[in-house]
Amino acid sequence: MRTLIGARWEEVWKAVPRAAEGADIEGVHDVRVASRRLRAAMDVAAPAFPASWYKPLHKVAKEITSELGEVRDRDVMLEHLTAERDSAPPNERPGIDRLIARIDRERIVARAEMERFLQELADRGLREETRRRFPANETSARE
Repeated sequence: MRTLIGARWEEVWKAVPRAAEGADIEGVHDVRVASRRLRAAMDVAAPAFPASWYKPLHKVAKEITSELGEVRDRDVMLEHLTAERDSAPPNERPGIDRLIARIDRERIVARAEMERFLQELADRGLREETRRRFPANETSARE
């Protein structure tokens, strides 16, 4: 389980830069998918590890999913509304435009909070801790 969880953490860390960059909405989605897979593995393995360090890491895995959810929800709404606007009657477009603008403002705030959260994880050295606790291969895990 140690190796599996290590691999799941690496999937999260691999996806984070794309999410933080913000150029592609799928970056946030990829981190959330990776974090849900990580959480599932950690849920199952919880009894096998010392709670003193495992529980805080498990909590962070849950927080990653949650923190990025605010951005993802707005990305999906904006994508849907933009598509709807294109096919809406002209008299409905101003209302859709106002809704898009409001959700876009909310997304900007959510992204700023997400970026702060991801920076905090980096500042705390979480990536290094997860690599130490959950090495990517069995040889490292035994050392």
